[in-house]
Amino acid sequence: MLAHYDVKIAPRALSRDSPYPAPGPRLSAFYSLAPRPAAGATAPTTPTRPPPARAVTDSVVLKKLAPTDAGARRLAAHFGDALVCVRYREDAEGGRRLTTVELVVDTRPLPSGELLVHVAFPEAELRARIKEAGGTWDRKLKLWRVPRTTVRKLKLTSRVVRKPA
Repeated sequence: MLAHYDVKIAPRALSRDSPYPAPGPRLSAFYSLAPRPAAGATAPTTPTRPPPARAVTDSVVLKKLAPTDAGARRLAAHFGDALVCVRYREDAEGGRRLTTVELVVDTRPLPSGELLVHVAFPEAELRARIKEAGGTWDRKLKLWRVPRTTVRKLKLTSRVVRKPA
């Protein structure tokens, strides 16, 4: 028998509110389920992982095929409209031929090409630079509509205003 397996319940362990005994020592605290090595034997070592496969970037592209080309139709049937192209590669050492696919995993509308930027009236020099870069004044909103690239170029990201609802 295991130690503490036949634990007698003391009368004080029972509560008036509950007919069940209070939790006592747990079996797992006294007995490990893991197998123990035999006397004189060494503990087993953890298995080592195989070395990672070489990266696909270490290969040379042999062919790049559109989904409608012969040699890519089977994959086009499998992946459907998400398939962009199929590439056949040769391993850098020449021992393997790899087939890779390029898939569309997400589609979103393009963000607006313009951002709304606040520029104070006394900042005439900055306003002139915004005008030169193609920014336009919005009378209703009293903000400048500036192309996204110009906002980055002129470092105006801290002045960008969210579109009013």
